[in-house]
Amino acid sequence: TKSNFTLQYTQTDNTSGPNQDQDNHTMAASSKLAKLLVAPSKIASKLNWQKHGGAVLSLDIHKDRIGMALSSHPTMDDTPVPLEPIHYHFQGGKLPEDAKRKLEEVVNDADSKIVGVVVSWPLQKDTGHMGAPCGRTLHVVEELIDETDIFSFSRPVAFWDSQHPSACPEDQWGRCSQYSRTTSKQEHLASVEQYNQDENVAAVQVWDDFVRVHWPSVYKQRQKYCD
Repeated sequence: TKSNFTLQYTQTDNTSGPNQDQDNHTMAASSKLAKLLVAPSKIASKLNWQKHGGAVLSLDIHKDRIGMALSSHPTMDDTPVPLEPIHYHFQGGKLPEDAKRKLEEVVNDADSKIVGVVVSWPLQKDTGHMGAPCGRTLHVVEELIDETDIFSFSRPVAFWDSQHPSACPEDQWGRCSQYSRTTSKQEHLASVEQYNQDENVAAVQVWDDFVRVHWPSVYKQRQKYCD
C-alpha cells in the first residue's frame, strides 16, 4: 500500500466565496501529492537500480524543525549522513521561505543523485492512529510539493511508519478489528503524547528502520559487525 492514510477529496460547487480559492489551492496540492506519493518499496527499488551514485533523503518533520539524513545504498558500506536540521517557526500556518530555500539547496547541491525522499509518518504508538503530528507532516509535504521542486516523478516521496503494520483484513461488511483498536493505558495525556508523538524521531532512525525492512540481510550483517 502507498501509506496508512487515504487522500480524500471534497466536491465543491461553483459558488464563489472567500474560501473558494484556498479550497481550490488545497485540492490542487492534494492532487499533486497523489501523483508523487509511492509505496516505500518503490523508493527501495529505485535505489537498487541506481546503487552507484544514488541516494535517499530521509526527513522527519517537527513543529519547529525538519531533520534530514542522506543515505546511499546500504551495500555501499556508507553510513547515513545526518544533515544540519532546518529550524523554523510557522508563519500564518506556512513554512517560511528561507526554510523552503534551504531544503531545495540540500536536494539540488547533494553530491549523489537523490532518487527518492522517505518522510517519517508519526502514527500514535499505542493505537496506530493518526494524530496532530501526521496532520502537520502532511501539511508540510503538500506545501513543499506545491511551492518547490523538492519532489518530482524522478524523486518521489514515501511515508514511513517505523511500526509498518500489515494491512487489516476486512469481513464482507467492511469491518476490521483494528478500527476499534484502543490503548491499554489508564491515563492518556493527549497534549503530551498525541501532539508531540514525533519529537524523538530522527531522520537517521527512519533510514535505519527502512533498511531493516527492505534489506534485512544487509541489516543483520551490519548488526553483527556492531556487536
